[in-house]
Amino acid sequence: RRNNNDQEEDDNNNSRLHVADLSLNCTKRQIEKAFEKWPIAEVWHAQASCFAFVVLRNHDDVQPAINELDGR
Repeated sequence: RRNNNDQEEDDNNNSRLHVADLSLNCTKRQIEKAFEKWPIAEVWHAQASCFAFVVLRNHDDVQPAINELDGR
């Protein structure tokens, strides 16, 4: 959760998740599909390094997404 010098949180309440240990064959579209249940602001995929960052629009979706997708 972003917070600039103890100021009020961003209005959009975005939260960034680090997604690790992805297959070299994993695509950005597959990541988007895995997270389609939750509103996504952005997906950044470092395919050669097997990780991604998924920015969810609502911080309250972070834990449910982690619980459902961890280890998948």
